[in-house]
Amino acid sequence: MNPTTVKRKAVALLSGGLDSMLAIKLILDQGIPVVAVRFMTHFGCDPVSSGSCGRDTEPLLKMWGHLGLDIKLAHLGQDYIAMVKNPPHGRGRNMNPCVDCRVMMLNWGAELLRTHDAGFMITGEVLNQRPLSQTRPSLDLVERQSGLEGLLLRPLSAKLLPPTRPEIEGVVDRSKRRRT
Repeated sequence: MNPTTVKRKAVALLSGGLDSMLAIKLILDQGIPVVAVRFMTHFGCDPVSSGSCGRDTEPLLKMWGHLGLDIKLAHLGQDYIAMVKNPPHGRGRNMNPCVDCRVMMLNWGAELLRTHDAGFMITGEVLNQRPLSQTRPSLDLVERQSGLEGLLLRPLSAKLLPPTRPEIEGVVDRSKRRRT
C-alpha cells in the first residue's frame, strides 16, 4: 500500500453548534488529531460580548480542552466587515452573507492547515440543511473558492458527497464512527 500524501491531522471550523462538535468528535474518534478554529466577528461573536457566541466560548474552550482538542480563536476583523457590505454571492434570508462568510472562514482555515502541519479541513455542514449555503452547488462553490478541493471533509454528510482525498487515501474511514 502506498503511503498517504494527506497528513493525518485536521483543522476544523468550530461554531459551537452541535453539528461542528459532532463532526469533530467523529474525526477524533478515528484517532486523528484536530486543531479547531473558532471565528469571531464584530457582530456578537466575541468572547467578551453578551452575544450568543460570546456566552458559550469559555465553557466550550474548557470542555474541549479537557478532551484534548486544541482550539484557536480568530477574529475576522475588517475583512469581514468589507465582505458583509458587499457579498459577491448575495445574502440569505436574514441578510447574512452565508456563502461568502463560509469562503472567508475556509480561506483562513486553509492558512491554519499550513501553520499547524495538517492535511485536511472539516466542517459540520450538513447537505441541504440551509437553503442558501448548504445546497450541493453552494458546497461545491465554497470548496472551489476556498482552494480546498478534495481536502474539505464534511463528516456529517460524507456518504452523500463524493469521497475526499483523506477518505480515498485511507486517512479517514467514512464507514466507521470509531477507530478499530
